[in-house]
Amino acid sequence: MPLVILTGYPCSGLTYRANQLASLIEKAQDELFASTEPGSPAPLKSRYKVHVVPSHDKSHPRTVYDHARTEKEARGVAYARAKRVLARDSIVILDGMNYIKGWRYQLWCEAKASNTTCCVVHIGTPVDQCVANNDARLRRDEAAQKDVKPSEEAQAPSTDDTTPKPDESNDDEEAYTSELLNNLIFRYEEPSTHSRWDKPLFTVPWSDPEPPVAEIFQALSGIVLPSAETPTEPPISNLTSSLASSTLSDLASTTTTSRAFNRSGSTRPKIIPHQATVQAVATDSGALYAMEKRTTAVVNAIRAFTQANPSAEVALAQSTHQRGIAIEVPDVSIPVLIPTHVATTGTTDELAGAGGILALPKLQRMRRQWISLNRRYIGHGHGAGQGSLAPERVGDAFVRFLNHEFGGVENTVSMGSGLS
Repeated sequence: MPLVILTGYPCSGLTYRANQLASLIEKAQDELFASTEPGSPAPLKSRYKVHVVPSHDKSHPRTVYDHARTEKEARGVAYARAKRVLARDSIVILDGMNYIKGWRYQLWCEAKASNTTCCVVHIGTPVDQCVANNDARLRRDEAAQKDVKPSEEAQAPSTDDTTPKPDESNDDEEAYTSELLNNLIFRYEEPSTHSRWDKPLFTVPWSDPEPPVAEIFQALSGIVLPSAETPTEPPISNLTSSLASSTLSDLASTTTTSRAFNRSGSTRPKIIPHQATVQAVATDSGALYAMEKRTTAVVNAIRAFTQANPSAEVALAQSTHQRGIAIEVPDVSIPVLIPTHVATTGTTDELAGAGGILALPKLQRMRRQWISLNRRYIGHGHGAGQGSLAPERVGDAFVRFLNHEFGGVENTVSMGSGLS
């Protein structure tokens, strides 16, 4: 389930480090289960399956970087492959440059959405070494075209023999053109510990024989390997200890030595979802229709009352409500209330006549106004602010809005009127 995002310059040994990290994680799990005493609970319920997801294949060679469209398609294929193998019992290592910080952010969001951990492993190979590696591949390809076995000098760039490096005699990776290589190096966006999607960050220099697998495994699973050496801490105050522990993961994420985190009893980091990674609940497709239907029913009930009681003076005389005209609406718990002073302020005595307080154009205008203000609150929590508006509450909310309007409130009650 954890996701490991490799990043680095082209020809920096990314594929070699990805396969090396996968084998080291397998060995670490062997060591972890071998050190478990009989009868004691295992630190892991089951072994993690390690998947190395390549960013290139025969269908998507390295020439995809020549054009933005083909590069986007290749990233989409790599994203689908990584998402397909993300599972509860899997560790996914995404091989590739992953040089765009927005792309790393997208992968980080996918890991958060899957409720799993994520880390970035930066292959810190110098630019000169990357160029030398690519030149060696170009000479290899040129010699292969001529059916001539490349010389020993062409197979490996001139570096210090004591410096650990990938076995280039078995290097069958595709080469870049010189122009494309320089372009990709120029476009590379280095990871930073200041970006939350690049943390925890582990840097593996070219001279390191292997990546810090103990720290990477602990960052992903929260389990300290038995072989990890835990340095003893000097006695310090509780306040200093708590402050140090809060920044310990950031300090350890930039180191390249084999020491482990100081927190020997650490647990797997807690994944806290946020708005960018939590998928919104789908709104009911009939919610807007229900709002239109219920508000229309309220307007029709008012129209039926005005047809039975066309005169405002007669309606006030027959009303049993002490404040004015009360119009009962089916399936609504509160009536539509027209205060006495409002019912008599119309230009005509007819409630639904032209200029009347309950004229149909006025009611329809108020209905459309309320729907436009409360449209975002229908469904299941899509609206921001006070909450959502369930379909069964639409009638009561609309009647409260009308009562505020007829009551002469200066500030129109809009979205909040439907959520009380």
